[in-house]
Parts: sequence; structure tokens; C-alpha cells
Amino acid sequence: MHSRMWTDNPAGRIRPPIVLVHGLGLSSRYMVPLGRRLAAIGHDVLAPDLPGFGRSPIPAGARWPAGPDVLEQAEQLIAWMDACGVDKAVLFGNSIGVQVAVEVAVRFPDRVDRLVLAGPTPDPAYRTPMKQYPRVVMNMPFETPSLNSLFQVEYASAGIPRMAQQLRRTVDDPIEKRLPKVRASALVIRGQYDQTLSQPWAEDFTRLLPDGRLVVVEGAAHNVHYTAAYVTARLIHSFLDGELDGRPAAESNRIVVPGSDYEHDPLAPPQPISTRTHGMLDYATAALCLALPHALACGPRTRKLLTLTAMSASAYSLFTDYELGAVRKIPMTVHLNIDASSGMELLLASATRLRKEPAAGRWAVAALGAFHLFAVAATRLPMGPARLVRVRDREVPALAPAPAARQAAASQADRLDELAR
Repeated sequence: MHSRMWTDNPAGRIRPPIVLVHGLGLSSRYMVPLGRRLAAIGHDVLAPDLPGFGRSPIPAGARWPAGPDVLEQAEQLIAWMDACGVDKAVLFGNSIGVQVAVEVAVRFPDRVDRLVLAGPTPDPAYRTPMKQYPRVVMNMPFETPSLNSLFQVEYASAGIPRMAQQLRRTVDDPIEKRLPKVRASALVIRGQYDQTLSQPWAEDFTRLLPDGRLVVVEGAAHNVHYTAAYVTARLIHSFLDGELDGRPAAESNRIVVPGSDYEHDPLAPPQPISTRTHGMLDYATAALCLALPHALACGPRTRKLLTLTAMSASAYSLFTDYELGAVRKIPMTVHLNIDASSGMELLLASATRLRKEPAAGRWAVAALGAFHLFAVAATRLPMGPARLVRVRDREVPALAPAPAARQAAASQADRLDELAR
């Protein structure tokens, strides 16, 4: 098995390492931002590619494209920990990685120090492949564009048939039956725009844990550890230091980790464009698209394309949740994904549909497309803060009382009705 490791090797460290467990069809590649930031604040971090994903080969004897189930991946993770000499670890899981981490925590409780569970699956409302996969697709507009590009590489590497088999074998997993057996303290993390993990199920999931707490990160989605890596790293650090232990219910909605601060994140990529500046560029670009057909000798297709681009850019900019938005309904991540799609469309159009148009217009379209992609990559996404959420006391539908208990409850209700009459 291939794995990545980040450490600063301080003398005398006794804290268990953090093991990052990836999700459906993915590998440790999308764990890199979180791993680097956790190491920067003093943690040893390991991120394996489970067999058949990333750089780890499919296990000998396994028939392609058979994807693994939760039990298989839990056993593979324990075998890898044995081979690496990791007696006890903090397990961080994302998506299906949560199911694997919980399985390990229940079957091998002495090997788990604490659990960090980001975007737990599967929600009882979507426990068929035909219901779960659309939720996975619905997450994509809410993720940062660079992550969506990485997903395409990962899915192609694992193979779509194998990923579909893994989804089929893991989606119908009654994880709620194992949660009460978890002995380790657990932190559940949900991104505000997570389309796979609903807020009610996140609260039910946390309530079933004997020692769990739920935190929601604003601005993030299902893969909160990538989109909001700095906030997630600080959140995990606070949890491991015991700063979230024993929080009373009155502290619901309390900010436990502030939003991302670009100036204080030394590992942040160069992104000089703020959301306000991006908004100004949006409106300026829309005005330029309207002016170019009059300034250049553009053909009819080029004029039509530039006019449509100007109208659509103005429309979704007005609805974007940033400083220059008028209605503020569209999250900034969705806006950037639309910008990225528009940029690619302009570049492709300049090389295909507009080949017979005048050269000046074609070059202008190509330049606008390249500028869109540059602005997407150079824009800082505001993420956070992370808020502690109160877990409401309510019955989980998947854990309804047994038939005998239901019959007894119904009889008691009938007797109370008689007394009332």
C-alpha cells in the first residue's frame, strides 16, 4: 500500500499519529492540504491509499472491477497500521472513509484514540445507488473547482466500473447500529452546503455516538477537509487538545474556530484576488463582452457568444453571495465553478465554432476564457467559521422500537385516551 506522511519530528512526542482515510473511488491525493496543515501545527500525519485506489495496486486474487465493502477496507487499514507499526491512532475519515473508521473503532477499539468524522455516509434517506450517486453529483458545484478537477483524475485512475461496484457494496450500510458501540470520543464535521449529509441526519448520527459533538463549517461542502483545510486542521487540533470536551448545550452555535485567515495560513497558495475584487472583475468583464463586438471586427457567431456571456455573467453575479451581489443566493464556490465552465467554453469555442470568424474576435474570446480560468484560480474563498451545533433529542427513524415495544406503547396510549374521555 502506498501512503503519504507529514511530520516535523519534534523530540519526545508521545501523541498518537493522525491517519486520514479517503472516500469513494479516491486516494490520499485530496488529503494533502489537510495533512500539510496538521503537520505544520505539530501532528504526525499518515494518509494511505487503500488497495486498488491511488498508487496502491488491487489486492492479489481480487477480480476487477469488484469494489471493496466497508469490512474489507477496515481490515486492510488495520493490516496497514500493523505493517507501519502504528499501535494506536486518531482516525480521520471522509465520506465512505467515515464508515471504515467507525468499523475499525468498533472492532478494534484499542487501536483508536479519537475519531474525526467528516461528511458521514450513508444517510438513511439515500441508501440505494440510484439515490446516493445523484447526491454525490449535487455536491460538485459546491466544491472548489480544483477539487472537481482532481476528482476526474481519481475516478479515471480507479475506474468507473470499480467505483460503481464500491458504491453498490457500501451504500446499504446500517452504520447507525454500530455508532452506540463506539468507545472513542468523536468529532463530527459537516460542511454547510453538504448535499450528501443532511443536517437532521448529522444530528441523529452525532446523538447515537456515546461521546460525540457536531461542528458545522460555513461555506464548505462535503469535502470540508480540502475546501476549508486550514479551518479543519485548527478544528481537529482543538478537539485533540480537549478544547471541545464537555461543551454544554447552551453553547449551541458558538464559534469554536474562526474563519480562514489568508494572511495567517503560510501554506495557502498564492491567491491575490479577494471576493470583492472578483465581483468588480465580473461586472467589468460583462461590460467588456458587450463593448468588444463594436470595437473589433467580430463575426456574427462571435458577437452572439460575447453577448450571451455578458448577460449570463451579469445575471449570476447579481445572485452571488459576495460583497457586490444584489440578492446573494448563490454560494461563492458555485459562482467559481460557473466561471470555470464559462472559461473552458470560451476557449473551446475560439478553437472550434469560431474558426471561420475574423481572427481579432477569436483571439479576444480566447483571452477572455483564459482570464476567467486565471480569476478562478487566483480568488480566495472565504471559509468558516466552525460552529458547535446542539444535537436535538429526537428518535432516529432507522432505530424505531421493536414491534413488541411499539404494541405496548400503543396500548398505553389507548388507556390514556380512555382516561381522558
